[in-house]
Amino acid sequence: MPLISSALFEVCARLGWTHLSTHPGRTLLTTIGVGLGVAATIAVQTANVDVLRSFEDSVLAVAGPVTLEVSAGEAGMDERLIASVRGIAGVDSAKPVGEIGVRVAGRSQSFLILGLDLLEELNSTQGRLPATLETLWRPGEGDEMEGLLAPSGLLLGQGLASELGVGPKALLNLEAAGREVSVVITGVMGRRAEGPSAWDRLAVMDIAAFQRTFDLGGRLDRIDVVTQPSSSVEQVAEAITRILPPAVTVRRPIQRSQQVESMVGAFQLNLSVLSMVGLLIGMFLIYNTVSFTVAQRRREVGILRAIGMSEPMVVGLFLAEAGVFGVAGGVLGGSLGLVLGNVLVGLVGRTIQDLYVPMADAPRTFGFPPGSGRLFIEAIVIGGGVSILGALGPSLDAGRTMVVAALAPGEYDVAQRVRAASLGVVGGGLLLFALGCALAGPVGGVPVFGYLATFCLLAGLSCLVPIFMQWVCRTRELGTASHSPSLGGGIRHIAREQTTRGIGRNAVTVSAFLVGVAIMVGVIVMIRSFRDTVEVWIDQTVMADFIVAPAGWPHVVRGGSSSQALPGSWRTRLAEATHVSAVDAYRDVRIEVEGRPTALVSRDLALHAARSRYLFLEGDSAAILSRAAAGDGVILSEVVANHLHVVRGNQVSISTPVGEKSLSVLGVFYDYATDGGKIVIDRSLYQHWWNDDGVTVFPVYIDPGVDLEQARAALLEALAQGSRGSLLPTVLSNGELRREILRIFDRTFTLTYVLEAIAVIIAMLGIINTLVTSVVERRRELATLQALGSSKGQITALILWEAGYLGLLGTAMGLVGGIALAWILIRVINRQSFGWTIQVSWPLGLMAEVAVLALIASVLAGLWPARWAARQPLVEGLRYE
Repeated sequence: MPLISSALFEVCARLGWTHLSTHPGRTLLTTIGVGLGVAATIAVQTANVDVLRSFEDSVLAVAGPVTLEVSAGEAGMDERLIASVRGIAGVDSAKPVGEIGVRVAGRSQSFLILGLDLLEELNSTQGRLPATLETLWRPGEGDEMEGLLAPSGLLLGQGLASELGVGPKALLNLEAAGREVSVVITGVMGRRAEGPSAWDRLAVMDIAAFQRTFDLGGRLDRIDVVTQPSSSVEQVAEAITRILPPAVTVRRPIQRSQQVESMVGAFQLNLSVLSMVGLLIGMFLIYNTVSFTVAQRRREVGILRAIGMSEPMVVGLFLAEAGVFGVAGGVLGGSLGLVLGNVLVGLVGRTIQDLYVPMADAPRTFGFPPGSGRLFIEAIVIGGGVSILGALGPSLDAGRTMVVAALAPGEYDVAQRVRAASLGVVGGGLLLFALGCALAGPVGGVPVFGYLATFCLLAGLSCLVPIFMQWVCRTRELGTASHSPSLGGGIRHIAREQTTRGIGRNAVTVSAFLVGVAIMVGVIVMIRSFRDTVEVWIDQTVMADFIVAPAGWPHVVRGGSSSQALPGSWRTRLAEATHVSAVDAYRDVRIEVEGRPTALVSRDLALHAARSRYLFLEGDSAAILSRAAAGDGVILSEVVANHLHVVRGNQVSISTPVGEKSLSVLGVFYDYATDGGKIVIDRSLYQHWWNDDGVTVFPVYIDPGVDLEQARAALLEALAQGSRGSLLPTVLSNGELRREILRIFDRTFTLTYVLEAIAVIIAMLGIINTLVTSVVERRRELATLQALGSSKGQITALILWEAGYLGLLGTAMGLVGGIALAWILIRVINRQSFGWTIQVSWPLGLMAEVAVLALIASVLAGLWPARWAARQPLVEGLRYE
């Protein structure tokens, strides 16, 4: 028996290899399809991991040995607080830190400058700077030390210096906090031996020079604390908390990274789920390939069973062949995914920077990221797993084939048709289950049932494909007959009949195509609905004629307490300008509410009530804003209200520099500007509690009928008067601001379109694979048609008509599925993930374009198989069995 088993194994291996090698076209198509699905998944995973690792590494690299951070957010703190922190038992050192975002004058580059006590950093054994700085300073050489501590001396990271094209002793003009300042590059921080780090793209100044240069005397952004090794970090943190004023918090450096990871988790999870669509379509591709293999080799399976091969061995034979597809696709997808990940990381990082958290620059990768070997192995495992899962059904069918049945051609396809009714019942059940899941709530803030509803929807529609194909392809068209001279004539009717005859193979291809089209339609409807909602929101809430903002806004990296602040005194100057009827003062700072970064917005709410509005879930905008202007309470964006689980009339607490304040929620409004949400209070209340006269932007209202360019010139002239030494701000018109918001919006969804394109390409490969398989299976039939007088053009037309029918069926069902999927994406997944309410709009023109493009894609996919079929030799086709 062992000899027989060994011989059977060798026979199986040879047969499997022979089959794969004698059909290189189909093998290559299937491998590419699986590889693309794996590549999309690995690329998104690589980008997600790399972006978060980049931010975490930035936090930890700059923190160095720091164990605790004392921070008041963007409000900043009095530097005298550092003396109190140093006096706490268990504190080994407490170091001052300032942060400010700057832009290079006349250029688009922006970066972050840290103000540190350089003398302490260089003399301490716990210094954090990345280079030994021996080229810049050596003990005993006072002149170079004085250079480092010069009033305008700046140290640049090596990567940043290379990008800016500057070196030591160069003069650099910077724009920051409404002013232009000049600094001298005193040195370039070299990289550590292990390569680039967060310091590579940072700049550093001595804290005293930092405060003088940027007019921040007596202010710090945070205090970095190093605790003694023998002391408990938690106990030291509690002791520091007891002496801190209100609104100043203590946390570990890693908590900053964890907050970011928590905020972007839903965004990255949605990307990951979307990237797996390619794998789902790849499973259809594998199923189709193995199904045909089983049908084609039915006689071979019968012979193997007759000589002693067991059912598990037959199943294993076909699963092993599928595994080869999977491993090859995994190798291809892993390599392509790691390369594509380097491209996607920029898109993901830029999106996170636009929506969630400011970064000095979009994260970048240099070659393959750390852990590439693990990701490559994971790609092979995913490819093999998906292939084996997709091949499981056909392989089990092959194992159950009896010897007699194996000698009866057509049995396999008949069995497929008989199961169509039962599959329809399963499909209906899955659709009902999807509806139930769509009505369920989130689990731990994650729309688990929303994702399940999506899967059940697509699976249910796929199960209905065989019945739909039978109904459509067997229904005689009104007013036509098989001999009619209508479009396509008899060729079209043969193609339609063939589509039904090969239902076991074609239904899977149609299912793959419908999934691709449904995803595309659903996402397009979701994006268009979101965009239309944002446009309505802009039109109804951003009603000022101009926005006066810091130079470079909103592209300058945000950091520190003054990066985005304009002096409040400018409001009077702007109000006195010609053609100006009113000026608002909008201040936006970040605070923490229940451990979540949130925007605290203050403005003149009485003016806002008269001139503009918020879109409230309920209640009149003017009445609610007037109550808030009187100090009766606070208004919240929908995202914050959902996070805090509060509604109109509830109380909400916020931490202020004068203590915890509890305010009544006067209203909840729709907002799409920030993912973390907004808390809005009147400016007088903010100034009273925070003692901050800074302004982020000035919304300016112009007299009716005035030319906007004349008004802009008047604003710039008013700002220029008495602004000697100050940098003129950016003055954006309402239309320019609207275009900028929508440009950021469109850029956010670029990655979504990339993943959609990959899914559609895999679906097109499925059509090519199906038609090539069909040609191989019907060589005798096609040769007979040629022998009866059919031309090569007619054979080509026949295959193209089949491709068109497959595309038409997949597109029709994909449109239905896409509409249902859009509803799930908008009403369930996006709402539960981000808290946004999106108004559904149906872009019929775009949907029609998608349908036409899908049909064109299906016909193009059939072009190569059609030309190949027409070139098949007539004699060999008549001889083929």
